[in-house]
Amino acid sequence: MKRDRENTSCGSARRTRRSAFPHPSRAVRTVIATLSICAFATRADAGFVTIPDAAGDEVARRTDPGGEGAVDPAAHRLPDLLDITMGSWSPVAPRSDLFTGAFEDGAIFLRLDLRFDGVVNPPGPVDPGEFAPFAHGDHPVYGFIEIDIDADSETGGEIDAPEYRYLGSIARFGGTPDKELFDDRVAEDASAFDGDFETEPFVERHGEEFHLALLGDNFDNIDIDVIEGNPDTLFDVGETWIITAPWFHRAHGYERFSFVKGGAVAGEYAPLSVLRFHHDPTSDTTTLSLVFPLTNEAAAQVTGEPAEPNNHDPTDQASILEALTDLVLSAEFLDVFPCGCPEEAIIIEWKDKNPGEFLDATRWTFTALVGSSYLAPDPLGTFFVWSDVWPNVERGDVNGENGANGEDVEEIEEFIEEHDEEDGAQDGIFNILEFAVDFSLYDINQDARVDSLDALLVGTPGDHDGDDDVDFADFHRFQACFAGSDASFEPPTCVLSDLDTD
Repeated sequence: MKRDRENTSCGSARRTRRSAFPHPSRAVRTVIATLSICAFATRADAGFVTIPDAAGDEVARRTDPGGEGAVDPAAHRLPDLLDITMGSWSPVAPRSDLFTGAFEDGAIFLRLDLRFDGVVNPPGPVDPGEFAPFAHGDHPVYGFIEIDIDADSETGGEIDAPEYRYLGSIARFGGTPDKELFDDRVAEDASAFDGDFETEPFVERHGEEFHLALLGDNFDNIDIDVIEGNPDTLFDVGETWIITAPWFHRAHGYERFSFVKGGAVAGEYAPLSVLRFHHDPTSDTTTLSLVFPLTNEAAAQVTGEPAEPNNHDPTDQASILEALTDLVLSAEFLDVFPCGCPEEAIIIEWKDKNPGEFLDATRWTFTALVGSSYLAPDPLGTFFVWSDVWPNVERGDVNGENGANGEDVEEIEEFIEEHDEEDGAQDGIFNILEFAVDFSLYDINQDARVDSLDALLVGTPGDHDGDDDVDFADFHRFQACFAGSDASFEPPTCVLSDLDTD
């Protein structure tokens, strides 16, 4: 079954079909399909899934030492992810145009679309020694989309730098995701990044097989093909660029065990791939689109050459099937000649799997972490301002169970009681001494400390008087806080008026 990718109607207007992010929860898929503005229901039978993220939920989450780096959201938009689409794609003319075609069940290309509010542009480099985040426009987007292909959280992950990924950053957004999905894996603070694979939380064990890495140091101007727009190296309104770079990587946790050759490091599977940036001025949204071969037959269609056998070499015909086939062979070898290292658990379960059974992208699960850059480099390292995630968390739901409620309040209060004196004072406040490199799940409003205000933020947003509803009395308090006209509504009450904790 096919569906035209470029001319899907939404209401009375014709527009490009938007992307979405599949959530592993069946219940969430049902709710999102109901709420989707353009009725982009999950359509696995049509070769794609579409699930939106909430609009307007972007919020700055700092990671720099001191949490004081310069950020200007007015001049440099914080990326706001609207939706993601993932599916099997059939391009009309793969040698000349990978992006015109249709989603089709059983097609041999992967297509991933991420749609953002407003103009977002390709990222520039952010390393301190080569800091040019705005080289391609004022609104760069950074981050990682991590994909679990085999629906097995025991396989795959990020061993060396989990602090840059979803599990390492989601607690900065005021809660923790569904405990059933990520139990014992979410970093509650920076102590999780101890480099020890065997200690909880197992933040290194995301379960990802591949990730889309939105980074600015893997391409330059010669890799950019301007399809629509002017060649001034700045991505702007109404422009379309295609950038060739190693955007799509197999999980780095596999590298030390893999037979893959030809990469920058041994075992790395990071072939060149194409990513399209397209801004639609009518809807004022930017869609990032990746099309990548699921099989070597698809890779051969791009080059017009005969299909090559899987040869563990991403520098020729590369595909997801080839990368997964390498995992099976590598795991079988490891099973016979174990290394004795705990990290082998990331790959060993692939020894009994058939890689051809995992090419249906509608069955994959995902996480997303996206953000922007600081205005100036930090000599201590590379830091991002994260702004949006998927799956989202409910503010104050610190235990990942049944939403934010009294149990979460108790956990916050118990945390304060247990850690109160660690900062040298017994005052009912736990100060995060190395904020924002360090953080705390219990710091709901990200103000560098855990105190009674964080407990107050658990519950119904906008409920200033604690009666479990939002009515005119609450609006009166909000109005007074917003205008600053009534001293009786000073903090802590006015903290409750900061509904998005920004």
